[in-house]
Amino acid sequence: MDELVILKLGGSVITKKSDNKREVDRVNLRRLCQEIAEAIDEKRFRLLVVHGAGPFGHVPAQEYGLDKGLRSGKQLKGFSLTRQSMEELNSYVVDALLEAGINAISYQPSAVGVLSGGKLIYFPTKVLAYLLEMDMVPVSYGDVLVDEKTGVGILSGDHLVPYLARKLHASRVIITTDVDGIFDVDPKGGGSSELIKEITQRNMASLSVGKSRGTDVTGGMKRKLDELLRLAGEGINSEVISGVKPGILKRSLLGEKNLGTLIRE
Repeated sequence: MDELVILKLGGSVITKKSDNKREVDRVNLRRLCQEIAEAIDEKRFRLLVVHGAGPFGHVPAQEYGLDKGLRSGKQLKGFSLTRQSMEELNSYVVDALLEAGINAISYQPSAVGVLSGGKLIYFPTKVLAYLLEMDMVPVSYGDVLVDEKTGVGILSGDHLVPYLARKLHASRVIITTDVDGIFDVDPKGGGSSELIKEITQRNMASLSVGKSRGTDVTGGMKRKLDELLRLAGEGINSEVISGVKPGILKRSLLGEKNLGTLIRE
């Protein structure tokens, strides 16, 4: 069976996340979709896309305190608004993929997934597996879900990616961000920074990782790396690459290595 790649399009790459603007970066999104289409034309592989929320999800979720669980009736409105906002962003992503000639299809997490204390415990993948066999490209995303312990909760795209990678036996994971990979300090902070070429369990303890810029209710970089390291321990490596530099995503999809930060066992 053809290689399965799970691609995360970060919220910082496809939206104006750093400005907390509920706005899609249409130019960057179109370019990324074109690179995906070109890679699919040149090399046969199966692809599942997960995209981040950016301000479309994080801002309303924070406003209504959805990351703290269901505590008032007012939050139900926030649940609906956040869900609708994410559907809007997802439609932009799917439309851009379709315009690039990719057979993309939306897959809504809040309709099928269940959290328990913030952890994803139920998310059926049989339909996704069939879609992938048909050479469709499912497009899922971070979302608000029901939580059996807290009422409602946030499903980060970075939490969904390793879950799906395990369930669908992905070959590898690619994560796009607005920088070249993982750095020792924030490369946009104004000081000197160095790209970390590899992250393993052995060097993770010595690393200092920063928080996401802009509003983020999903735990920041530390949680993301911990999940990817657990995934690497199960034989599925990930690479964090730039989603803003032209050509990098296409090269990564075609199999080129050392383009960013490799997370391995």
